[in-house]
Amino acid sequence: MLRFKLTLLSGLLLTTGAGLGAADLPHDPTVAAALPRYLESRSARFIDWLPDGSMILATRFGETEQIHRLRAPLSMREQLSFESAGVLAAAAEPEHGQAFVYLSPRMGGQNSALLLQRGPDQAAVALTDGNFRDGPALWAHDGTRIVFSSNRAAGVAGRERDLELLDTTGGAPLRVLATGAGWRWQALDWSLDDRRLLLARTSVGSEAEPELFLADVASAELTALTLPRKPEGKGPAPTPLRAHEARFAPDGRGLLLLTAEGAGTDFLQLRYFEPVTGESRVLASESEHDVELFDESADGRFLAYTVNEGGSSRLTLVDQQRKLDLNPGSLPPGIISNLKFDATGKRLALTLESARSPRDVYVLEPETQTLTRWSASEPGPIDPSSLIMPSMVQFPTWDRVDGQARTLSAYAYRPTAPAGAAPPAARPVLILLRSGAGRQFRPGFDPLVQYLVNELGFVVLAPNVRGAGGFGRGFRELGQGALRDDSTRDVGSLLVWIGLQHELDHTRVMLMGEGFGSYLALSCLGQYGDRLRGAIAAFPPHLESLANLAAIRQPVLIVHGRNDPDAPAYEAEQLAARLRVDGAQVQYLGAADEGAEFLRKSNRDAYYGAAANFLAQLLR
Repeated sequence: MLRFKLTLLSGLLLTTGAGLGAADLPHDPTVAAALPRYLESRSARFIDWLPDGSMILATRFGETEQIHRLRAPLSMREQLSFESAGVLAAAAEPEHGQAFVYLSPRMGGQNSALLLQRGPDQAAVALTDGNFRDGPALWAHDGTRIVFSSNRAAGVAGRERDLELLDTTGGAPLRVLATGAGWRWQALDWSLDDRRLLLARTSVGSEAEPELFLADVASAELTALTLPRKPEGKGPAPTPLRAHEARFAPDGRGLLLLTAEGAGTDFLQLRYFEPVTGESRVLASESEHDVELFDESADGRFLAYTVNEGGSSRLTLVDQQRKLDLNPGSLPPGIISNLKFDATGKRLALTLESARSPRDVYVLEPETQTLTRWSASEPGPIDPSSLIMPSMVQFPTWDRVDGQARTLSAYAYRPTAPAGAAPPAARPVLILLRSGAGRQFRPGFDPLVQYLVNELGFVVLAPNVRGAGGFGRGFRELGQGALRDDSTRDVGSLLVWIGLQHELDHTRVMLMGEGFGSYLALSCLGQYGDRLRGAIAAFPPHLESLANLAAIRQPVLIVHGRNDPDAPAYEAEQLAARLRVDGAQVQYLGAADEGAEFLRKSNRDAYYGAAANFLAQLLR
């Protein structure tokens, strides 16, 4: 039986079990011996180009991610930031060779502050006081002003996230550009002359794509962008222009939009839109996949975009001058992020990771198709060839489409059997729930999953349940609102499929959910508890609508940041207490210095250690 223990160490609160005064929870010796080797990896992600041709990137130094500079491919990383809480985001100032502004957590991650650093030998200057939740900065081209979102006025007439303008030279006071009760504002891009801003607005609680606006910077006057109207008398009022992502086109007239609105498709397209004339044309489109990232060189010659193909990224480069589509063949397979041309348009930076390699920065030269690796991250003291590449499996669900059972996909991580070895006994199964509510599971570098497969012998199944992103708007809407619990039934269908697989042990199935996946894990534990041994619920959101908590009797591990303003710690602690009262055996791990996820290495390692020990105990 799992026992009760209360410990406070380095900001971590650990509670286990159902009875006071009992013995300590035993730790599996195999976990302590092998897990640490998997947790020593480092990664690098591209942040921005500096005007002198070097770049800044984020990489872990000690406990947290900090900003480093690379002057050339595989050169020494020069650390530029030294924030004890780490850095969340950064942006290079366009006019100076080494200046950048960055965002750092405050109050244990509950708030954040913007800081300006002019060079490696200069101290960072605070631009905001850290008493509010400020967002990442977007520089004007003149290199003096930034715009960012903030909850500085939260609680005033229901205002959620205003948009604020700040002169970094101190020449003008902080100014609100966009506000309104119940709205969250985001700045997307500055016009080339810095007179206008392209803004996005979302309603609190809405799952629709953001509405787009143009803001006059001098007057703060907002103009809503709309789709072209039909001829007079033949249609309703103009429809708001919505987009997943948008920015000004290099021609200074049009916009580049990542949207499915008005396109007659379920999938995101890359489109050009001219607000004055209403001209619209498709630049990149896939019938069964989302276009997810894009960038265009400053001279408009090259257009780069990535397509999400079932969780992996495919990069396409378009030479718009010669009307040629270029498909770089030298890029390793994986997941691409942070796509950006430098000021000359001759280099395209991107971040790439895969199941076997941590995130690293690469640079592609469009003219020659030359690919250069700029950073070399360390996987830690493990052989990369021993890491498991997942395969895709399909399983039928409980409902039907056009008379046929709907099928969903899952990534399967299976242990590798030694050559010539006898077929192994049926393997225990961990269902990894990181999809739903607009989120898609993607097979990136995951040391905990690799440990569970290689060392504890789990088969890890990571399904994409209805409501997940990456499969079109129709599929995403299947898991929204009143249909949310249909995602739980998808996991039930996966349990049926597991029972039919001879290599899987249907008597040893466990769940691990993160974010919305923790809601799914607890819902499934209440509904299908007779087929499950227990569940991990990490970083749970608000769980008021979870109706079957009283039915849970299996062991549960709850992991939570105790400084998450969107899901306060007392809610997670109340959840743990309620489960215990109902008879469940509960462990609770809370970090006092973290928010919605664990960013500090020691806290993340503690989470992985608690999860591995919890699962190892359930195997017995």
